[in-house]
Amino acid sequence: AQQAQARLLLIGGNPGGGLRVTTEAPRRHVQALHIDGMPADHLADLFPHCHLIVGNDTGLTHLAAMARGGRDAGGPPVIGLNARHSHSKWRTGLPHHHAVATNLSDRMHQGDLCPVRDAIAPDTDVHMDAIPPAMLA
Repeated sequence: AQQAQARLLLIGGNPGGGLRVTTEAPRRHVQALHIDGMPADHLADLFPHCHLIVGNDTGLTHLAAMARGGRDAGGPPVIGLNARHSHSKWRTGLPHHHAVATNLSDRMHQGDLCPVRDAIAPDTDVHMDAIPPAMLA
């Protein structure tokens, strides 16, 4: 709405061919840079320079929440997207680490459950598409 420029860093896994960095042609006011195969310790150095980090409930999102630097040395705001696991169990408790959770994640939180440990077969809200963009906004 404000026509601000945005640069997205999309971090993927290891494609088996080592480090791979690709860019997409800019669309409107957004440019995307894809980074695949970067070691986690290098990403830890990158996170403090970001303005906002959004990630699924994985170790990289937790690592990003522990990043220090940037504004007030508190680290960038981090939003973890929790589909299956308890959102409260895996937040760091730091004031800049937030969570958006599906109904299943909230049920895991309320019962202190783990779908893996407690062998719970989720019937709904298993994937990240259970968190629509409007909910994240």
